[in-house]
Amino acid sequence: MPLCTLVGHNKTVSYIKFIDSTTIVSASTDNTLKLWDLSMCTSRVLDCPLQSFTGHLNVKNFVGLSVSDGYIATGSETNEVFVYHKAFPMPALSFKFNNTDPISGDELDDTSQFISSVCWRGQSPTLVAANSMGNIKLLEMV
Repeated sequence: MPLCTLVGHNKTVSYIKFIDSTTIVSASTDNTLKLWDLSMCTSRVLDCPLQSFTGHLNVKNFVGLSVSDGYIATGSETNEVFVYHKAFPMPALSFKFNNTDPISGDELDDTSQFISSVCWRGQSPTLVAANSMGNIKLLEMV
């Protein structure tokens, strides 16, 4: 029997991560991330997330999810990385992940690409992100 069922997303849930021992964040192809406080699940169903995060686009691809020290990083189908803080529903920052032309080295703005993976380096402000063209960038939140 499940300890708790979380209800609130309208489409596929692609990622779930623990932020701490009682708080999780979920990512869905309904263009939202949701923050859940598991200690509030007293009736085995939790249908009211603490926070819903919007601003990124995610309707069909797995765009990554990573958490560190209250910050939540996710990719977007706009080829951008978005960083949210758990206390605020809008992005704290975003980074446009332009592609690099393999021959010229020039930055290209290709809207058909998307971020496919994000990962914080421990509890540091450093984030690594990759996109659907195979490009990997190391980013620092300042």
